[in-house]
Amino acid sequence: MSILHVMVLSGALLAPAGRAATYYVAPDGDDSQNGTPDAPFRTLMRGALVAGPGDSVMVRDGWYGHETAVTGGDGADFAASPVVLYRSGTPAAWITFQAEHQGAAVLDCELVCDSYINLLNASYIVIQGFVITRGYKEGIHSNDAAHHITLRGNRFEYIANRASSTLLGLDGMYTNPGCHDFVIDGNVFHDIGRTNAAQLDHGLYLRGTGFTIINNIFYNIQHGWAIQAAHGLTNVLIANNTFAFPGNTGSHIMLWRMQANITIRNNIFHSPVSPAGANYAISRRTSLVRDCSIDHNVVYGARDVILHSNGCVMSENRRRP
Repeated sequence: MSILHVMVLSGALLAPAGRAATYYVAPDGDDSQNGTPDAPFRTLMRGALVAGPGDSVMVRDGWYGHETAVTGGDGADFAASPVVLYRSGTPAAWITFQAEHQGAAVLDCELVCDSYINLLNASYIVIQGFVITRGYKEGIHSNDAAHHITLRGNRFEYIANRASSTLLGLDGMYTNPGCHDFVIDGNVFHDIGRTNAAQLDHGLYLRGTGFTIINNIFYNIQHGWAIQAAHGLTNVLIANNTFAFPGNTGSHIMLWRMQANITIRNNIFHSPVSPAGANYAISRRTSLVRDCSIDHNVVYGARDVILHSNGCVMSENRRRP
């Protein structure tokens, strides 16, 4: 039996059957302990290996580094992450990973690990209240078929702030076409992307279906878009967000190729301008959309919400100086 399987089995025995447990993680903890308040684990990964449906992993204030997860570089075909989620909750019993105090538990890749959290095929997971910083490529990686994921009250910052010539985008979070049913609520995304302008990097690069993106703040996304709506994205609500100060693209949201059932509603877009950019809140490239509604948005300091609205119903949007 592998070490990983032994850890999962032994962790499952820590909690009484049928009762939700709360496991604790602290910078001065020890992964050989049992994860109680008086004997916390040291790594979030240890908590992820033992938590089952309905359980919570409470992460105490402090700094959590890259551990043994080391990138293979931009050409590697694997993602090195300190936290890889192998286990899932259920529709009635989600697994929650939560900072004990919002913004006080810092998950820092140190520009060494590719992303701090790899979702794999996990489902019914809540990730809440963390600072996720200095990923070599991303903050959260989701290149499989993760679903029913909630990201709430996190701060994604300084991701991929390095020089790179890779043609792949470097993002706060990337999702694969197999991903579905994500809620991204009340997070902050800022200063994401490489330090040179070799390619486009984004706060969110979204593929898949069923995304609710609400109450977030995006700013200083220097060489890309706050939200890249990629080819095939469907069933998306983007509402009640604030977007400010893009980089060289001159817009905050990109609709690339084909999307369906897209609603962009009640957002504030501030200064989506650049000398070389489109100077509209929303840009399109080889774009074909259906069932699209863009309404009740306010844009400050730009030409308008969108240049070409073909395929979208526009209503009650306002442009301000």
